[in-house]
Amino acid sequence: MEWRSRWHITIRWDRAENSPAGVTVLERVVDSTAELRHLVARARADRHVVAFPYRQVRELVGAEPDRCRRGHSYVGGSATRAVRDWWPCRCGGHLVLRCRMCPDVRVDPVVSADCTPRRTDS
Repeated sequence: MEWRSRWHITIRWDRAENSPAGVTVLERVVDSTAELRHLVARARADRHVVAFPYRQVRELVGAEPDRCRRGHSYVGGSATRAVRDWWPCRCGGHLVLRCRMCPDVRVDPVVSADCTPRRTDS
């Protein structure tokens, strides 16, 4: 798993008939700054657009591991299902999976040099 940035933009027109989509509000999610720049440029060029606020959102993407690093399955009943925890961090956070069959602890995404994970006590 890894953190990826996406941008949410809301474009507002003065009247629905002045919008290409026939609505006064259009919400879009884009995956790149190039896509965001394109939407902002189009909004600025349209004299009927009254606002186009946008915000960056970080989303955790990728498949969650289904096995520990020693090969034990995390799927199944309570005897094999991993113990899950979450470590808040300035990067967005880390999923912590503890295997019930061995001492393996997996942190996803991997903690990097600029991370500041904080363990939470349950």
